[in-house]
Amino acid sequence: MSAAGPLPDGSDLSTTPLRLEPLALLLIEDSPADSRLLQEHLREPIQRGEVMLQVVRRLSDAVTALRRMEYSCVLVDLGLPDGHGIGSLGALRKVDPDVAMIVLTGHDSDDLAQQIMDLGVQDYLVKGRDDAGLLLRRIRFAVQQHCRQARGGSEQPDSFASLSRDALSGLPSRALFEDRAACALAQAESSGTGVAVLSIGVDGLPEDADDLLRKIATAIAGGLRKSDTVATLARGEFAVLLAPTDARFDAVAVARRLDETLRAIDDDGIALLPHIGVARHPRDGLSAVALQEHAEQAMFRAQRAGGGVCLYQDEALAAMDEVWTGTPLHRLELRYQPWFDVRRARPVGVEAQWSSDDQTVWRQAGPVLRREAGLAMIGAALTQLQGWRASGASVPALAVVVDAALLDEPELDAFLDQEVLRCGLQPQDLRLLIGAETLVAVSPERLVSLRQLRDRGFGITLDDFLVSSDSLGALTLIALDAVRLGTQTSATTAGDRADGSLRRAVLAAIGAAGSLSLDLIAAGVDQPADRERLAAAGVRYLQGQALCPPSSGAELLRLWQSACAA
Repeated sequence: MSAAGPLPDGSDLSTTPLRLEPLALLLIEDSPADSRLLQEHLREPIQRGEVMLQVVRRLSDAVTALRRMEYSCVLVDLGLPDGHGIGSLGALRKVDPDVAMIVLTGHDSDDLAQQIMDLGVQDYLVKGRDDAGLLLRRIRFAVQQHCRQARGGSEQPDSFASLSRDALSGLPSRALFEDRAACALAQAESSGTGVAVLSIGVDGLPEDADDLLRKIATAIAGGLRKSDTVATLARGEFAVLLAPTDARFDAVAVARRLDETLRAIDDDGIALLPHIGVARHPRDGLSAVALQEHAEQAMFRAQRAGGGVCLYQDEALAAMDEVWTGTPLHRLELRYQPWFDVRRARPVGVEAQWSSDDQTVWRQAGPVLRREAGLAMIGAALTQLQGWRASGASVPALAVVVDAALLDEPELDAFLDQEVLRCGLQPQDLRLLIGAETLVAVSPERLVSLRQLRDRGFGITLDDFLVSSDSLGALTLIALDAVRLGTQTSATTAGDRADGSLRRAVLAAIGAAGSLSLDLIAAGVDQPADRERLAAAGVRYLQGQALCPPSSGAELLRLWQSACAA
């Protein structure tokens, strides 16, 4: 679950609030799956003793629990079997007027949000969208806000404006900055333009420097366009939102101009030492929070280097670059290998693959570089698919391998949505190949995320399939488009069976896929004899050297056009 919008009082989630007493939470949820997911998100704080969670499935049970025990916060699903929708909130409030409330909903609706906020609910969360850290912070903020309201609002600001502007500089605060950044990112995803965030720190400030801070704020704002935003985050620390950016180096050029401007400020001989970090969307992050965090990391690197401008770079990736000779991704080349429908004698899809003459690239690659390579492959391959279609080739679908490292990317879903939109394609144009062992081992929240991707139209194929207890279990975890035999499964050399027939493992996989009405794709078909045996056994979709080797984008276009013409 994640919050559907900014906090009602404009509070800032980028920092963790002061530690509260252990939270006593009452979850009212009749869906076992949703209940388990929330409990998994809170598992670590529960184990640390920060949270106590009681779960009930009916409104009547919740009323009984509230009468027996004092809770900090109630998390309530409005679709309870004995509930009354929004009316359930009043029933709970009548029992305990002092408890904070958060509504759990499956729909992100502004009308619903307004209705429940009017009833005194502190927040509402949309099921299946959150990360664990944000969920706990939102619960704590809801409890804090309810406590302030219960004390008569003495600690509440008079208006959102007092929270949204810095008192000294008059610039937007962090909360308003993040709100504007979220809007800019939404616009960028629909228009295809870029967004960048700069994090600016200034060393050399004297103790009493209010006038100088105002001068710095004015200088930064004066170097920006009307569409840009500059915010004060802390004393001597600012953030800049550049939206839109039309080229990769726009943000860097602006950062360098601001660096020169700040160094040129003359205030009674005080020498200012600015350090500026740059993070660009989508390369360095897909959310406002991620871009800001990465810009700050780059800013601290610039500070350690003595000032100036620094671009964000993943530190783990940079460390691996030092181990390898040359830039790893520059040593890789994208190749494409089609899937063939042997009944119709024509290609039906294409798999994108990284290839490299130096195989040590993959032997030495850690999870960070695999994630980087996976994201780069998806973006480049979708661009290639767009190009093929523009050239008249009716390539129906593109497949990419998504390994465990890439599944660990927290912004994978947003990245896939963004890249498909950027290329003018549809989710069904992209198929994710996920290994059976990988799928069985994914976390509950990632499994929910994959199901949501499937519901939005992205294809999912179970890769490296063999009939075993784990792989058979993977068949039932998520709705699949197909299963694919591993490259070692399809081979039928003379040493496998004296009569040259198919292995039992292959026959078992064919039977398992057929029983679930799933398409079966046999990969690694490198011998004509394998192709004939698999086709005779009813395997319709084949891939391998015996049909077509991996090819460049231009080579595959010519192959596709000639195959379809035939």
